[in-house]
Amino acid sequence: MNNRKSPPSIYAKQQTDEKKLAVVLMPVEQSEQESTIYEKFTSENFDVGELIQKYFEKFKEHGPHQFLTNTLYNISKIDLEFYLPQLCYLLIKQNSIYLERFINYLCSQDIAQYQLITWCFKAYSDEDREDPVKLKRLERLDNALEQSMVQGNCGYNMIDRNHKIKYQNAVQLYLNNLIEMSLLLKTYKPEDRKPNLKNFILNANRALERYRFRNQEFLFCHGITVPFYSENQYRSNMVVRIIENECTCFNTKKRVPYRIVVETVDPHEFKMKQPKQSQKPASSQQNLKSLQNLEDDVMEDFLKNDLGKNNRDYLQQMMDDIVNSKKGRNFGDLKDFLDQQQLQQDQQKVAGSMIVDIKQVIKKVNLMTDSENQSLQEKKQMAQRLRRKKSFLNAIDKEKYEINMKRFTILFPPSNSERTQSCTPKLLQQYQQQKQRKDKQYWINQLKQNPFNNFRYKHKTQKQLTLLQRIKFFKYLKELYQSNQKYQNLEQCLNKIYISLQYDLYEKKIEKQRLSQQQQEQDISFPRKFGPWEELWEDKAEMIKRNSPYQHFESYQLKPIIVKGGDDLRQELMTMQIIRKMKNAFEKANLNLYVKAYEIIVVSASSGFLEFCADTLSIDGLKKKFPACKSIVHIYKEIFQTAFEEAQQNFIQSLAAYSIISYILQIKDRHNGNILIDSQGRIIHIDFGFILTTSPGNINFESAPFKLTQEYVDMMNGYGSDLFRYYQNLVYKGFKALQSCVGEICMIIEVMMLESTLPCFEKFDIKVFRDRFQEKASDDQLQKYSERLIYQSMNNWRTTQYDNFQRITNGIMP
Repeated sequence: MNNRKSPPSIYAKQQTDEKKLAVVLMPVEQSEQESTIYEKFTSENFDVGELIQKYFEKFKEHGPHQFLTNTLYNISKIDLEFYLPQLCYLLIKQNSIYLERFINYLCSQDIAQYQLITWCFKAYSDEDREDPVKLKRLERLDNALEQSMVQGNCGYNMIDRNHKIKYQNAVQLYLNNLIEMSLLLKTYKPEDRKPNLKNFILNANRALERYRFRNQEFLFCHGITVPFYSENQYRSNMVVRIIENECTCFNTKKRVPYRIVVETVDPHEFKMKQPKQSQKPASSQQNLKSLQNLEDDVMEDFLKNDLGKNNRDYLQQMMDDIVNSKKGRNFGDLKDFLDQQQLQQDQQKVAGSMIVDIKQVIKKVNLMTDSENQSLQEKKQMAQRLRRKKSFLNAIDKEKYEINMKRFTILFPPSNSERTQSCTPKLLQQYQQQKQRKDKQYWINQLKQNPFNNFRYKHKTQKQLTLLQRIKFFKYLKELYQSNQKYQNLEQCLNKIYISLQYDLYEKKIEKQRLSQQQQEQDISFPRKFGPWEELWEDKAEMIKRNSPYQHFESYQLKPIIVKGGDDLRQELMTMQIIRKMKNAFEKANLNLYVKAYEIIVVSASSGFLEFCADTLSIDGLKKKFPACKSIVHIYKEIFQTAFEEAQQNFIQSLAAYSIISYILQIKDRHNGNILIDSQGRIIHIDFGFILTTSPGNINFESAPFKLTQEYVDMMNGYGSDLFRYYQNLVYKGFKALQSCVGEICMIIEVMMLESTLPCFEKFDIKVFRDRFQEKASDDQLQKYSERLIYQSMNNWRTTQYDNFQRITNGIMP
C-alpha cells in the first residue's frame, strides 16, 4: 500500500470537476512542524499509512487538516479502500466539512465504493442513531451520500438518474434476502437445510436472469454489485451468478451461516463482451422463452419476498438474543471446571506415590512367576516342532520340495482371470532372427520399450488405463487422422471429446507442475483429490469456469463467500485490518512467515460477508477424520507422507506468525474448531470474537501469551531441536519487523475506539497494547523477550484445560 498511482486500466475514467475543489494551501506563516508535513506529503513517494496516521493526529488542527484532506484526493482507490472504515468512523464521530466533501466525492465516482461507504457508515453509526440529536445529522449525511452517487459520474450509461436509486434498492433487498436466509435456515431440520438453501439459490438466479433480461440496456443491471477488494486493474465486483451445486450450511447453536460460490466480473467489460449462449441450442431457446413468459414482477417478488413470514416471531427473538449476548458468551461453568481440574491434579499427585508402591509389589510377584512361565513356553515350542516334523519325513524332503515348486512356478506361471494373448510366435520369430537365446526379463523389457507392437502380454480395459495413458491414446488417434483429409470431421470430433473430458486441463497441470515420470504414471483424477480436503479448489474452479457463460471475460473470478446474519463483524474487520498490516510488514522484511488475510465486508451492525478459506479443515475436523492417529504429527505423516518435511516447515512458519499475532491482539477462544489447516500444512486462525480485553466468560481463562501445546512442540521435533530453534528465530524476527509499523497499527485502534461500544475496548489501555511490541528494545532484549513468551506458552496447563473444557461442552477434539 505504498504506491500512490493506481494500476493502469483499460477502462480509464474521465476526471470530474468535483475533484478540482479549492485546494487549501498551508498558511504563509508556517510552524516548523507544519512545514515538515507539507514537504513530506508533497513529494512524489510517501507512505499512505503514514499519511492516514498523520491525518488522525492533526485532525483538529485547522491548517494541516485541510492540507492533508486535499492530499487524500491523489491516493489510488486500492490504497484508500483499506482505510475507508476509519474515515467513515471519523466522519461519524467528528465534524469536518472537508472530510464530508471528500467522502461525497468518493461516492460520486463508483457505485461499489458508494456501497462500501454507506454500509460502513450505517454499521458504525448504529448506536448513535438512538440519540435524536445525532440521528438528525446522520440522516442528513445519508441523503448527501446518496445524492452524490446519483449525480456523480460512475462510468455507466444511464438514461434516468432514478435508475441508480432503483438499482441500489434492488441490490440492498437482494443482499438482505441472502442474509436473512442464514437466520431462516435455523428453523429447518438439519437434514432439510441444504435442500431449502439450493431451492433458494435457484430462485435467486432465476430472478437475477429476469432482471438482467428486462434491463439489457443498462450495464449496472447485469448483476448485483458487491464491493469486493481487488488489487489488479479490474474491479470484479458484480455478481452475475450463484453456483447452485456449491453451497454448504454450517450448523451453530444460534444461527446457520452458509457458504456459496459466486461468479463476478467487471461491469465495464459488458461494453465489449456479452455472455456466451449455452452449447445446447434447444435448451438455450427454451430458457429464453421461459424468461419471456415469466411475469414482469419475478425479481420484485423475490426481493420483496418475506423469507421469515411464517417465522417472524422466531427471527425477532433470535435477533434479540444476539443483541443481548454481544458482550460475551455463556461460560458460567468455566470457572467451576477449572477448579475441578485443579482439585483432580492435586489428587493425582497424592495418588502418584501410591501407584509407584503398587507397581513395585507387582514387579516382585512377576519375578516369582517368571520361572513357571518359562517352562510353559518351552513346552509350547516343543509341540510346534513336533507338528512341523509330521508334515515331512525329514528336512531334506522339505528343501527339495521348495526348490521344485520354484522351478514349476517359473515354467508354468499361474493363470490370470484377465484375458491374455500368447506372445510365443513373436518371441520365436525374434529368437530365430537373432540366433541367440535371451532370458524372459529381456523380452519383457523389449515389450515395455515398444508399447505399439503387435502383441501384448496382458490386455487392459479402458477402466484399467490411467488418466495419462488415456490422454496419450487420444493424442495418438489425433495424430493418426490429422494428415488425412478424409478424417477431418473425425479429428474435430476427437477434439471436442478431448475437451469435454477435461483432458486439456489435466495436460496443463502436468506442464505447470512439471510432474515426474513416476507421478505421471499414477492414476490422478481431475479435479485432483488430496487427503481429507478431497477436491482441490483450483481444479474445481477451472471446471466451473469451463461451463460458465462468462468464461471469456478477462475480469472473471470465482469467489467462495460465507453469508452471516445476526453476527457483528465490525470487530473482526478491525482485527483483519491489523493482521493485514502485520502481513505486509513480514513481507517487507522478506520473512518466511505465512498469514492468511481473508476479506470481510460489513453490511450492517449484525450482518456481513466473509471470504471462505478454500482447501482447509479445522484441527477438530482432521482429528475426527483420523481417529486412530494420536496427535497432529501422526496425522501429518499419514496425509503428506513423502512431503511431510515440507508440510512440517509450512506448519512452523505459519505457527510463528500466528503466535505473534495472537499475543499482540490477545486473541482468545483458541480451541481446535477455530484453527484451520490447509492442504499445504499451514495453520490459519479464524473467528476473532474475543480480542484485546475480552475473553470467554470475561475470566481470562486462557492466560498464556499464545497457544503452543505439546502437539505443536512435537511437530517441531521437540524442545531444543533445530526446527524448534528455527521457530524461535522466526518469532524474534517477526517482532523485529513489526517495530516499523507500530504507529499505523495503534492508529487503527485509536480511531475505532473513539466513543466505541465494542466490548473489546472495555478497560482497554493503548499504552499496554503498545508495550507488547517492544518497539524500543535492542536486538538482544527483543530476542530474550520472544524466548520468554515462548517458554510461558509452551504446554501451558490452562491452554490444555480449555481444550478439555471445549471437548466436554461442545465435543471439539483437544
